Amino acid sequence: MALNRLTLSESLRSLGLPGVAGITLLVFSLSYALSALLPLRDEVANYQAQIAAAKARAARGETGVADNTPAGQLRAFYQYLPPQPDAPEWLDKVYQAADKEKVTLLRGEYGLALDPETGIARYRILLPVKGSYRQIRGFISSALDSVPSLALDDVNFEREKISESQVDARVRMTLYLRGV
Repeated sequence: MALNRLTLSESLRSLGLPGVAGITLLVFSLSYALSALLPLRDEVANYQAQIAAAKARAARGETGVADNTPAGQLRAFYQYLPPQPDAPEWLDKVYQAADKEKVTLLRGEYGLALDPETGIARYRILLPVKGSYRQIRGFISSALDSVPSLALDDVNFEREKISESQVDARVRMTLYLRGV
């Protein structure tokens, strides 16, 4: 045992500091590859298979819609829209986006209009918002990301003095819903 330690000590001394550092980096990189990179290999293979399947569907002209006629595509679009009774749930996601970005929502104006020809309900939302410019932009982005059928119509920014960091904004959005 003492001979092994002596041999190891002599080998390390002959390698010097650069050699020991190189061996240490080699051991670290191997352990990193085994613990982090190899598990991701399966995930990458899964994504590559999904991409190949999507490319094959695109080459065949498939859209993912069962009925590829214009009427079938229109029905699929209407089914994508949330039903009108679910409006409070979707509005709650807008309010959650405001809480997340820490902006103040003042009393808003809401109006519902139903287009009898298409059956699409438009829920118009006008929200007075207070916060920094960055917070308001984050709120709008977060709201649009969390509610897929929400559209931004208009944003007006006002600031009384140029030195103020708080901005008053009026955000006008439309939530598109499937009429009942």
